[in-house]
Amino acid sequence: MKRLLLVPLLALSLHASPDDDWKAIVAMDAGPSVKPANIDQARSIAKAHIAKSRQLLEAFLKANPDDSRAFDAKMRLASHLAAIGKMDKKQSQVDEAMIMLQNLEKDKSAPLEKRADAGFRRVSLYMQSLTGRESESRREIVSAAKNFQHRFPNDRRAPRLLVEVATICDSDPVLKKQLLDEARSMSKEEALNRRIADDLKRLALLGKPLPLRFSAIQGGTFDIAAQQGRLVFLIFWSGESAPSLLWMEEFRLAMAKLPADRITVATISLDKDASIPRDRIKELGISDWPTACEGKGWDDPIARQCGINALPTVFLFDHQGVLQTTNARTSYESWIRKLIIQNAR
Repeated sequence: MKRLLLVPLLALSLHASPDDDWKAIVAMDAGPSVKPANIDQARSIAKAHIAKSRQLLEAFLKANPDDSRAFDAKMRLASHLAAIGKMDKKQSQVDEAMIMLQNLEKDKSAPLEKRADAGFRRVSLYMQSLTGRESESRREIVSAAKNFQHRFPNDRRAPRLLVEVATICDSDPVLKKQLLDEARSMSKEEALNRRIADDLKRLALLGKPLPLRFSAIQGGTFDIAAQQGRLVFLIFWSGESAPSLLWMEEFRLAMAKLPADRITVATISLDKDASIPRDRIKELGISDWPTACEGKGWDDPIARQCGINALPTVFLFDHQGVLQTTNARTSYESWIRKLIIQNAR
């Protein structure tokens, strides 16, 4: 079947120029043109899109092995392999992708900036591969980011990498602020500076109660002050964001195994059409999670108050209503255990 799928792609390459083939590859960066109607579609659409992109890349490399863009094509293939590995929970594929990137990073025949590209992707992937173990591996991750900064001191992504590392330092606010301040001093990118400002805004919220009250699309009002004695998850998401939908499904399954009287989950939808989160929470079976939707997208007032710049973003409040982490997306289970034990003392 794989051979049959590759034939038309190879045939197209024979009749098109390398430039045309590369344009088709770059066009895939826009993502799937079809928006998912449900969770299963989100997964299948994402996989199909990655598979099509991989076929285009493999056909390009076979037809143009000496093209100046071959290095970039190999980096893209490594990224696709890692993406599928993460979706299918196959760490061996993620490890293989990191080895591919490491080999590209060591390729002395490639320009320095290209090797830096491979190094940046490898360090980023290494961070992502430590899902659930980021806190335990924080020292190694910070070291990897600093090492990249040392090897490629003029690379504009060095501050971006420090910002990424800062996301796992919620339990060490001093280190987190140091990393963000260092990144801000180096960054010349307006978009990154806005992100850093948002990250510092979230950091300032840690260790404090957050006055939060909103009207839910299900009816009624949610007030976090009324949740004293319970852990509270606050999820920022969108019904049109595949990562949000896939994560919400996983999180729902995890929450179903925990005592409902000890944990509250509330969500803030950044959709511009309130009918979208209504449909999605019904499909996900989470209609009992109070959900707000102002229809303002990224300009949602609560999202702006909290410095939200990525979806899903997951806040976790302890039994006293104090914000413990703004990054519980990959470590919520360990946070739950930690806070329940602390509350029992």
